[in-house]
Amino acid sequence: MYLWKCWHDTRSFFIFFLVIAAASTPITAAVGVGTSLMEGFGTTVLLPTLITMLFIVALGLGAIGAIQEFTDKTAHFLFTKPRSRAYFVWAGWAVGSIELLIIALVNLSAGWLTLVHYSKRPFGTVLFNALKKHDIADIVIYTLLIYSLTYSLTVVLRNGLKGLGASLGSLAILQCFAIAMRLRWNVNVPIPPQPIGSLPPAISNIIWILAALLFVFSAQLIVERVEI
Repeated sequence: MYLWKCWHDTRSFFIFFLVIAAASTPITAAVGVGTSLMEGFGTTVLLPTLITMLFIVALGLGAIGAIQEFTDKTAHFLFTKPRSRAYFVWAGWAVGSIELLIIALVNLSAGWLTLVHYSKRPFGTVLFNALKKHDIADIVIYTLLIYSLTYSLTVVLRNGLKGLGASLGSLAILQCFAIAMRLRWNVNVPIPPQPIGSLPPAISNIIWILAALLFVFSAQLIVERVEI
């Protein structure tokens, strides 16, 4: 089953970061008990840890999740099976997306349980305050977009390092373009996960998710039209 193969190819990377996601926040809290680190723990530790970890995981999964077939020389065999090439592209992307979301969920759960333990407040109260002050969905959607971009570029370029480099380069160019537009013409170019124009945040998030899917769909179209 191809889904199982995708999991097998990425499981070492996934398990490594899953352990980090579960242990990083509780260990940091245990070390920081009685220090200023515990003041605003959610904003000073929990969210920065989540952002950094998901950014690394998104790039890593995008680079390794799509390239295994080319390094193992199995792409030609797989793409001649009754399944369409689109199936293999989307199956690999789906496995990586699920792994990314699981790591995010484990890290958030560990962080909230840590906050509950040290703040002595009910879990529901801590959870509500965290969601009220910080839109966790923005972080997850942004990293999903990065993962989809990296995965798609890796599929098209057939090389993990090239896909990773192209993804980082694209993100850097987008950031520079947005800064230049703002400084030169005072035009705000929306960068994920920022709201698009005057659209409500929920609508903007849906558009960013569709953009992530568009990256994968574009990679699918290219793969279907090239020789492997």
